[in-house]
Amino acid sequence: MHQFLAQLEEAWKAGYEFVKGSPVVLKRTDINSVMSHSGKIMNERRVREAIETTIELREIGAAAISDASHQSRKGRADFYPTLEHSRVMNQILEIEHPDRYDEWEYIFSETCWGLTQFGYLTNGRNVMSNNIRFAPWELKVPSHLYDIPPVRLVEKLRDAGHRVCYVQDAFPSAHRGGQKKDTSMCALPTFFKQRGIPVFPSRHFADEMKKFAELNKIINQSKKVIVALFGGKVTEYLDVLSLYKRHDHTEFLAGSLLSLVFLKSQHPSLNFGVNDERFFQDVGPKELNQFKEHFDPDRVHLAKDLVITTPDEIVTKAMNPKMKLRYEVQGIGANSVKYFADIVKGAQLLIINGCPFNIRRFETFGGYFKELMNIVRKQNGSLKIYECGGDAITAIKFSGVKTDISSTAGKLGLLAPMIETNEDLKKFAPAVVPLLK
Repeated sequence: MHQFLAQLEEAWKAGYEFVKGSPVVLKRTDINSVMSHSGKIMNERRVREAIETTIELREIGAAAISDASHQSRKGRADFYPTLEHSRVMNQILEIEHPDRYDEWEYIFSETCWGLTQFGYLTNGRNVMSNNIRFAPWELKVPSHLYDIPPVRLVEKLRDAGHRVCYVQDAFPSAHRGGQKKDTSMCALPTFFKQRGIPVFPSRHFADEMKKFAELNKIINQSKKVIVALFGGKVTEYLDVLSLYKRHDHTEFLAGSLLSLVFLKSQHPSLNFGVNDERFFQDVGPKELNQFKEHFDPDRVHLAKDLVITTPDEIVTKAMNPKMKLRYEVQGIGANSVKYFADIVKGAQLLIINGCPFNIRRFETFGGYFKELMNIVRKQNGSLKIYECGGDAITAIKFSGVKTDISSTAGKLGLLAPMIETNEDLKKFAPAVVPLLK
């Protein structure tokens, strides 16, 4: 990771010199937040990170900023427009920067970087685009990029005499864009760069890379590192497992869904008492085989409250067949708390991603997670705890435990400390590549 820092620092410094000339900025941010079922943001951290970049860019000379971000994905309960995010952003600006609020207030746009934003941007107004995953061009890179709305908007701005640049502020999503989707993360900035439009990282993006270079150093100097994989999209953990297993001193705690997948990979005929498609809709035979290859009982520790193990068979505990939301499986009970806490003993670093339940159900399911966090914090005073991802940060905050290192970067927050070669970077953080010289 260290080898990429100098190039990124050079890139953002050059970009910030360009911003002093008052360009219109297209800023790809990541305000994908933990949200309640009523559509309220439960953790404002990513929103505040986006605001910090906005304030810095406006203060050094940006004429106007058009933000774009995703919020969850289609089919998920928190797949919302970004109207609420713009409301929270404006609330923060009005309270903390009242003298500049009229100038920096965000206008919400139903379109994402569309031509309808032209008038606002040319008049110095900030715009919050709608959820970028509503845009038909985002999840599948078009064959003709010059014909998509953001490119047309940029060309219209340039034709009107405006300087324009693209700022990559979405470090938590920098692992996206390498498989002909998430156009805004890799394909679009690469296209802009080819057309002479400056593309550079925000200061926050570059600072995140520094953080992970330091984490890489801690991991390599530790004798025992525990990686708790408690949430997120289960198949994304395949990359995490492949990177961390390079180092023999890393062990893994598997949350509820990941434990189910590991069990299924070892015992394909295993039945969990509910429709398996609900739990394995993202996991096909190919992925199950990969999980089977990654399973090492000495290094991968499954949630003890999911199954009863006998000498002859594995019997799954009863699950409610009426359960509608597959991520509401509760896999950390009293047995798992004791088991996981014992494994963490002697570790120098505990990395936590996600939580083993739907974060909106913390009051119902969060007791055992809270107990686990308090035990590991008390039993080892020198243990460093690194929380990454919005769900993990929110759950640990509810648990009242102090952590040492924090990042909202989610999956990339797990991958980045172990990115050590150019090949790693291209594979696991492709959105960083267009930013390097």
